[in-house]
Amino acid sequence: MTATEPETRAPRRGPAPVQGMGMLIGLLFLVLAALELMAGVPGGGGPRVLFGVLAVSGVWTLVHLLTGATAVFCTRSSRWAARFLLVAGACYAVVGLAGLLPLPHVITDALPLNTAGICFDLALGTAMLILGAGWLRLGPARRR
Repeated sequence: MTATEPETRAPRRGPAPVQGMGMLIGLLFLVLAALELMAGVPGGGGPRVLFGVLAVSGVWTLVHLLTGATAVFCTRSSRWAARFLLVAGACYAVVGLAGLLPLPHVITDALPLNTAGICFDLALGTAMLILGAGWLRLGPARRR
């Protein structure tokens, strides 16, 4: 190739930004599940609390572990990552909204929700909904 010929190599495409966000959120959930496991067994039958703020249970630990593993798996393609963010965001937002309502003791014993947990679920669910819906709304042809 001479100095006057333009380079005809196609640009190399990397992962989409939504895949990176999905991986980041998945790793956040996996770290959260690991921290919940380290919170230990509750003393005296009381609820476990992470960092003295976030109420956790064995069911929440399992939910966060499965959410993180699913997020990491779904980051293999941008469409799967966006759909995961949309579905998981809707689920967490619904759980956060449900936490604002008076729930039966059967539910609150398995999934304890305190104010910090409700705020966490609402904030993370809303952020995931915005990221997933925003990416799915823009078609591949309209992305830069």
